[in-house]
Amino acid sequence: MNGFAFDQAEGLRRLLGSNQSRDQLRVIAIASGKPHVGQTNVVINLAQALASQGKSVLILDEGIGSDSCAARLGLLPRCELSQVLKQQATLAQALLRYSAALHVLPAREGLRRIGQLGSAAQEHLRQSLAALPQQPDVLLIDLAADRRQITLAATAAADEVLIVVSPERAAITQSYALIKQLTQALGRDRFYLIPTKTKDDSNAAALGNNMLDAAARYLNTQLESLVSVPWDETVKRANKLYKPVVEAFPDAAASHAYRALGQVIATWPMMRENSGHLDGFLQRLIMSSRKTELTVRV
Repeated sequence: MNGFAFDQAEGLRRLLGSNQSRDQLRVIAIASGKPHVGQTNVVINLAQALASQGKSVLILDEGIGSDSCAARLGLLPRCELSQVLKQQATLAQALLRYSAALHVLPAREGLRRIGQLGSAAQEHLRQSLAALPQQPDVLLIDLAADRRQITLAATAAADEVLIVVSPERAAITQSYALIKQLTQALGRDRFYLIPTKTKDDSNAAALGNNMLDAAARYLNTQLESLVSVPWDETVKRANKLYKPVVEAFPDAAASHAYRALGQVIATWPMMRENSGHLDGFLQRLIMSSRKTELTVRV
């Protein structure tokens, strides 16, 4: 086995490795009402912050091009989840390694097609997931913000949904519309808000409070504002280095915010007992696809 192949195999074993006692998987879907509010940066930096706490993290990446998590981390996809579903590639071939604790699975189209699989194909995918030696502790789903339809089934199958919003008026309006539509479509009554690109604490507080009040008053939905991420030029510098800012510039203001966000999320109680690893999420995803339409307009 050549060095590259050995490194990939070793990374896979360490990500998805031998500890069978870890049977709980936290699934978090991350969405936004419009592109370019910092959603992808939230995903990769939250992933790195959790990995630095000793968590094994897998990102399901619906992004494309420079807005994908893979691209932000300098990873070059060889194939994606849709090819795995068609059995044109293996899950191990599609999985991208950033570090021993952080992997990315490109899933631009595949995530939407899982519910359309026949029973034999579903079982094949389930076995592929179950056969991976180690299971991740956290699954982050980076839902595409550049298309008019959000992947509803994946949102329904997640334990929690985080909404990323910037102070821009259009971002606020469209994020509120997204929360409204997900509330109506899924019956969810709780979302978490991550204000980004804020100028200062008062700007973040005003943004969060206004959306919280509107959600409670008009949607009967609980919206909790989490740690805000300030506008920080070092984030762009980190992107040029193909690294999360928490890794490239650990003392930056944004890095402090992302680490604090990771610490908050790490303290959340598990939503389900014995979540069944990735195959448990797969079953929830399939059931969600059958109960609802795959997509909802935003």
